[in-house]
Amino acid sequence: MADSGSRDSGDDVPTRQAAPILSTDEMHSVVFIIRCARAIGFLQRFVPGKYLPPPEDRVPPELLHRLIHELKKLLPKWRWTPSAGSLPRSPAKLGDEFFYAITALRMSRLELWRAGYKDCVAAMDDAYSLLFSIGIRAQERRRRSKLLQADGKGQ
Repeated sequence: MADSGSRDSGDDVPTRQAAPILSTDEMHSVVFIIRCARAIGFLQRFVPGKYLPPPEDRVPPELLHRLIHELKKLLPKWRWTPSAGSLPRSPAKLGDEFFYAITALRMSRLELWRAGYKDCVAAMDDAYSLLFSIGIRAQERRRRSKLLQADGKGQ
């Protein structure tokens, strides 16, 4: 009896979690993020390097695998959940949509953390940080490129 009392108090973290209660939009976002991560992994694995971003702007396959693995835990096994939308055909647009979907899902990170999905939250945070830094570098390159073009026209 004492065990059930301690479980009811919420002090113990369950070893096997039930799927968290996510809104339909959040579930769609989870599926979309998984699909984006798979597409990015596929592109990085099979597309020739000259068509890919520089190595420092690629998402490590280990992080993609970890993100997919952890996000799959958020989906109920018994119910099919459609994606939030179709995958963009442009690699740049795919990366942007991937980042925006992770950003939106991170709004629920506190609830996921409280439900015991700490590894999932950590994987999302790592992916978000990496994608954010890639975006900052891309903006800086665009800014430098525009400055160089403006300097070339002014001479």
